[in-house]
Amino acid sequence: MLSAFTYIPILAREHLSADELFITLLVGAYATASFIASYIFGRAGDIYGRRIVVRIGLLAATTSFGLLMFVRSLDVLLVVRILGGFSVGMYPGALAAYAFESDMKMGRFASFGAAGWGIGTLLAGFAAGYNIYFAFLMSTLFLMAAFASAMTLPKTERERIHVPLFPIETLKRNWSVYTAVLIRHSTASAIWTLWPLFLTDLGGDPFIIGIVQMSNAIPQVIVMIAITDRFDCRFLISIGMISSAITFFWFTLATNILEIIPTQFLLGFSWACLYVGSLKYVTERNEDRSTASGLLSSILSLSMVLGPIMAAVIYSIWPAYIPIMYNAVLFSLIGYVIFVVASRREVANERTTENLM
Repeated sequence: MLSAFTYIPILAREHLSADELFITLLVGAYATASFIASYIFGRAGDIYGRRIVVRIGLLAATTSFGLLMFVRSLDVLLVVRILGGFSVGMYPGALAAYAFESDMKMGRFASFGAAGWGIGTLLAGFAAGYNIYFAFLMSTLFLMAAFASAMTLPKTERERIHVPLFPIETLKRNWSVYTAVLIRHSTASAIWTLWPLFLTDLGGDPFIIGIVQMSNAIPQVIVMIAITDRFDCRFLISIGMISSAITFFWFTLATNILEIIPTQFLLGFSWACLYVGSLKYVTERNEDRSTASGLLSSILSLSMVLGPIMAAVIYSIWPAYIPIMYNAVLFSLIGYVIFVVASRREVANERTTENLM
């Protein structure tokens, strides 16, 4: 999935003559479709079962990403990306719930995604050096392998859960983490909207860009496996928010592509803490785990809708990358404060409830 994500903005600008504002539309449309699918199919995972939702989602993703190899115009690219966004929004919530119910630690579960990100982007960068469409072929082959793997998943025991059409109680129960993730990831997505172009302008070719993206994944895997499962979810989220703000500021200091690589290690650390902390929060505190995890995926997708809008507005006022990064620094700090205040209230309420019992 992320192999293709990295090279689609480059395809749009360098090969199909799109401008930066069209690319923000492209990313936003993809994320909107993913947001809708995450909500619908996260709930479906609790009602109809995890395995069937994971399998359908991966089959749809394999098909939609395969279509990227035949795109030769911006109109077709937009339609294919909307289909791709919907398909990749279908399975993450059900997959996270399946992993939790299989007694898999959330840090270890998330580490496989980070490892896939690193391997996929590196191989896609190598392939794109020959022909950019080969990167999309690489994505399709990986998704085919993921679908084949999903067909071997054993059945797990679970209780059928009634989930309302609009799970307001689940939103209320997890509002602090959803809000923190929405604020941080929206401003981060504003950066990622034009990120491949930023790296290109710093002197990166497709293979070097692949190395940059892979260097992000290495610390993610290490931190997720070795550290995150040992700490409380609230602590991880707080550390993730603070280190994100530091990372986004560090981006502004880079003057060439090589200076970006060290920033990726801190980025990997910050995202590992925030993502695993959030996964632990929604899977440990909710019975409707697929719905709660699906809503987390929806929040991430909604962030990817708001991010391109932010990027378009900021870039229209000040056509440069740096202001978008300063925006991410500011809002990550705001998100941190909101989460810490809300978290302290939650802990106080939990202690009061325990004392009454």
